[in-house]
Amino acid sequence: MARRPIHLEPAERDPAKLKKTGLSIAVLMMIGGVLVTFAYRLKHQADEQDARPHVVQRLTEVFFGRDQNKKAFSTEQLKGKTTLFTPLSLREGERMREALSAMRDLSRRFPDDESLRFLGITVDPEADGPDELQRLLAELGVADDKRWYFVQAEEEAARGYIRHKIRAEFKESVSSLEGPRARFRSTLVFIDENLHVLAPMFDLNLAREVAADAERLLEENPEEARRLKAQERVDDVEKARARLNAVLRYIREGDLKEG
Repeated sequence: MARRPIHLEPAERDPAKLKKTGLSIAVLMMIGGVLVTFAYRLKHQADEQDARPHVVQRLTEVFFGRDQNKKAFSTEQLKGKTTLFTPLSLREGERMREALSAMRDLSRRFPDDESLRFLGITVDPEADGPDELQRLLAELGVADDKRWYFVQAEEEAARGYIRHKIRAEFKESVSSLEGPRARFRSTLVFIDENLHVLAPMFDLNLAREVAADAERLLEENPEEARRLKAQERVDDVEKARARLNAVLRYIREGDLKEG
């Protein structure tokens, strides 16, 4: 005997329920993000307690490029100096803002210190030529500071040197409602007078995100905020900046951790 077909009515899409579901997902993602960023802070707790840097490796391979003045540049020019490095991509202005601001503030704090260098290497050399790099330095107000080098080189060589020699990442993957999303990572790295790449490295964007997560959690879920000690994280950007200064002080004093 043939079965009678079952007629299904289309599901009713209640806007209020859909909105509630969307908000629930967003809250879960927000809390998930908080947990991830708090886990990151716990992982680096030892570094926060002892800001002394340690050697990651030495730059034995010379990197060549041309700077914002279209002059030849090589990493040999960094010998005998303390260098603060960051990867560049001018299309990522918002993502670079924190790192470049920190570099500028350090250069202004020590305006007459000829032992300091500030280095950026672009990962988008087709778009970021010397003229564009010079304009960025002018926007930062450091165009006349001879201690700054914003460098362009062949893309593969630049990206490979940053990633494998300096050991700095300029890409990261983050979660979103649409799935994993790639974005630019703006890292700050110290290189000492002997061309030693040093850790810790700094991600001020992450510090900003941790602080924002903490503030949001304090407002939306005070009980969970207390459990995670969110109040201690609302000034993470200021803490990261202070730690950056402490690391520079240790480098100048030659006081490094073993390992």
